[in-house]
Amino acid sequence: MNTTEHTLKQYDADLSALRSRIVEMGTLVEEQLRLAVEALTQGRSQLAETVIANDARVNEFESAIDDDCAHLIARRQPAAGDLRMVFGISKMVTDLERIGDKARKVAWLAGAIRSSAMADPAWLEQTQRAGDEARSLLRQAIGAFARGEVDVAVDVLRSAHKMAALTGASSSHIVRKISENPSEVAVLLDMLAVTKAIDRAADHAFNIAEHLIYIVQGTDVRHATLDQIERDALQR
Repeated sequence: MNTTEHTLKQYDADLSALRSRIVEMGTLVEEQLRLAVEALTQGRSQLAETVIANDARVNEFESAIDDDCAHLIARRQPAAGDLRMVFGISKMVTDLERIGDKARKVAWLAGAIRSSAMADPAWLEQTQRAGDEARSLLRQAIGAFARGEVDVAVDVLRSAHKMAALTGASSSHIVRKISENPSEVAVLLDMLAVTKAIDRAADHAFNIAEHLIYIVQGTDVRHATLDQIERDALQR
């Protein structure tokens, strides 16, 4: 094997390792979100402690992948398509770290909320459903990235209305509780913070889907409507 062939093989291996690390980080973050929501909905404080402890691993992934991206650009000077891959991964890792932050927030608030009578079964059920949906969106987005499936990324973006309906119902429930129980406003605001955290986690999953479209097609769809994305992304 000559030097050029060896360099190309190493370059491909570096890119493959980078993609694998994003998938690994995505799996960890999805698990963090699952455990955080279960800590709240099932009243399992040990799960909350696990999420908070494991947040350091999420941050380590972010730092390591950012370093890998910077070193790959410096060493390999990737061409257009691969450069999009590296830039897209760099953006994805930020979104994954922020989902990890949201999971930590849910875990952190779980104890105080569970000790209050305001966390009624209806709200806990809504929160579980919203958390399940956010995790599903993240799993689909990471899977679409791993396989380069633009159509699946578009499916993720189509789910925005479903996620909005779930978190909207939860927020409305809390607002009604605030008007009925003004003396419990502190814990109710914590509950609202949980709902917003799950909603934001889903937003970051949507971002990951958008980054994949950029990686594959070179199109920035962050400010496009769903109709535009469907027309442009799926007709190529």
